[in-house]
Amino acid sequence: MKNKPIAILGGMGPEASAYLYSTLINNAIKYFGAKNNDDFPEILLYSIPVPDFISSDDKKAEALEMLINRVVNLNSLDLLCMCIACNTAHILIDELKNSSKTPFVSIIDVVVEAIKKDGIKKVGLLGTPSTISSGIYQDALDKKGIQTIIPRQKDIGLLEHAIRNVIEGTYNVSDTEHLFRISDQLKNGGARGIVLGCTEIPLIFPKSYSLPVYNSVEILSIALLKRYYS
Repeated sequence: MKNKPIAILGGMGPEASAYLYSTLINNAIKYFGAKNNDDFPEILLYSIPVPDFISSDDKKAEALEMLINRVVNLNSLDLLCMCIACNTAHILIDELKNSSKTPFVSIIDVVVEAIKKDGIKKVGLLGTPSTISSGIYQDALDKKGIQTIIPRQKDIGLLEHAIRNVIEGTYNVSDTEHLFRISDQLKNGGARGIVLGCTEIPLIFPKSYSLPVYNSVEILSIALLKRYYS
């Protein structure tokens, strides 16, 4: 018997959601020996055109209403678990959990557990202005005894610009250079690891870096696949 489907709430943004899907497929091959069509997990990618709240709360209530509506739609299906292909949208995860019959796998929780497992006590966080200002990572890390270093305010603006370029499909090498420089500043501030706390950022982050890099998409994909294949 095959396991129940994994559901992804995506579209925030679309390219990052596609990246999570492709990462699930690649890691099913790499780590779980998938070779034939029926070896791969059943995946439902629900791409939702949610108004973004990357840097403002103005559209957050509208986004929440849309997401709750889609979660309720999915309640009619017999699912293994659900996830959100967006770090910022985890600001709303408690409300979504309350509307869902299916358990959520939190990208925040699995990233924090990965950092804790490695024994790192101080990390730098890259993310949207809303993710950083909400404290969702900082609070979760603090509970595990891990300190978070965040970028300077002007660099948070550069992060937002780079993230929006990914969503628009207009990113270029300068965006990667900004991420590298901001990460170096976090490193100089004492960070011993870098959290890619936005699902767009891994698409443009440097391929190699001098510190451990916690790719939230990669870590979430492994957590989902472990649940599926267990």
